[in-house]
Amino acid sequence: MSERTLVLVKPDGVSRGLVGEVIARIERKGLKLAALELRTADRAVAEEHYAEHAGKAL
Repeated sequence: MSERTLVLVKPDGVSRGLVGEVIARIERKGLKLAALELRTADRAVAEEHYAEHAGKAL
């Protein structure tokens, strides 16, 4: 059975040009990418993703 992990690169990492390095590190560990998407999350998507943390102090 294989495991699946979601990897998100935050906007500052994208603006600093680190996406390629993140992918390279994943591949150097011997992990395989099953899919790759580049998306810009709008407010609705971000609120859905972080819904479990709504109202909590960070």
